Amino acid sequence: REASIMLRQDQAWIYAKSGEYFLSELLVNDAKNSKNNDNLSEQWAQPLPAFPVEDGTVSGRLIDQSSKFNLNNLYHEGKPDKEAFELLGRLLKRVGLAAELAESVYDWQDPDDIVTGSMGAEDSFYLGQQQGYYAANRPFTQVEELKKVRGFDQKSFELIAPYVTAVPYFTPINVNTASALLLSSLSNDLQINQVEEWVNQRDKSQQYLDNSAEIWSQPPFNQIANNKPKGVERLTAIKSEFFQVQVLVNLSGRKRYLTSELYRTGEQVMAYQRHQMPIYDLKSGDKNIELLL
Repeated sequence: REASIMLRQDQAWIYAKSGEYFLSELLVNDAKNSKNNDNLSEQWAQPLPAFPVEDGTVSGRLIDQSSKFNLNNLYHEGKPDKEAFELLGRLLKRVGLAAELAESVYDWQDPDDIVTGSMGAEDSFYLGQQQGYYAANRPFTQVEELKKVRGFDQKSFELIAPYVTAVPYFTPINVNTASALLLSSLSNDLQINQVEEWVNQRDKSQQYLDNSAEIWSQPPFNQIANNKPKGVERLTAIKSEFFQVQVLVNLSGRKRYLTSELYRTGEQVMAYQRHQMPIYDLKSGDKNIELLL
């Protein structure tokens, strides 16, 4: 019986890796056939229906990580990024949190021990906790690290988590895949309901932008085009390099999960991080991946 269980676990793992490979190949094909932009009408953006295998099914989907704000944009190439810092502050306000929390997010990853602003925190703060620990002083490796950062509890983490990611390099926001709430954070002057109308029309008509600068000629963005935050243009793009694969294997009545972080450069795709924890939908609080697929 023990040998049978181990065999089934190995089989489920192979199915999961096969799902990852299949979805990775969609990104390779997309790079070959659609070099201009990445958008939600493309094949890679469609969920993989439950594929039948012996005694079970395999299902999965790809998530564009450039549809979110990269926490590691705050400090890169050995220096802080003022425009990215301000954008995160606006995003925090949009979800109902204090903009000053961007200070503690910045301090968690910058390499020095200098406290930033009123909400910043370094080793002196974290070592003073009941179970002390050090600030990372390096880029975020996963979004869940936010739970260790000053000012973030489970509730505040769940508010911001759907809109942020943690990929290794500077990553602009893809305006063809980003949510209305994130795009409205490009400026304090944007109204979320107006941006939602634009995003709904974008996806319904599948009229995606061929240049990220075009967004400032679109209503409602054109209303603030002459008064947009300085330097915000370089924080937007229409191409994506980082993606997340979410795979569910249902085999013999047991579920196995695989979440892989992918990096695409040219026509090559590689996985740089994997874990096997269940996938949660933080927007709805739903913990069942089958409803996501």
